Amino acid sequence: MMALAAEHLRRLGHPLRLTLFALLRQRGELCVGAMATALGVQQATLSRHLRVLKDGRLVDSRRAGSNVFYAVDGETFAELSGKLGAILTDRSGNERSR
Repeated sequence: MMALAAEHLRRLGHPLRLTLFALLRQRGELCVGAMATALGVQQATLSRHLRVLKDGRLVDSRRAGSNVFYAVDGETFAELSGKLGAILTDRSGNERSR
């Protein structure tokens, strides 16, 4: 279980991928063109990073005509959030001290 969480975190470990993931969490489903405009990054660069996130099941995609739309995979996000929450808090829900 922790190995999968570590793999997800590795895939999110690049600043652009983390930014993409945050953008999709904030705005919902977006096409590559909209993300490129929002971030000022070339579509080819975004596509490479989105592939890493998609291969790790962190985002889903769907094609509509010539556009590909991406969104955060809700199930994977919930699993990862739960694991991180368990690591960062004790059983009573309090943050662990350093």
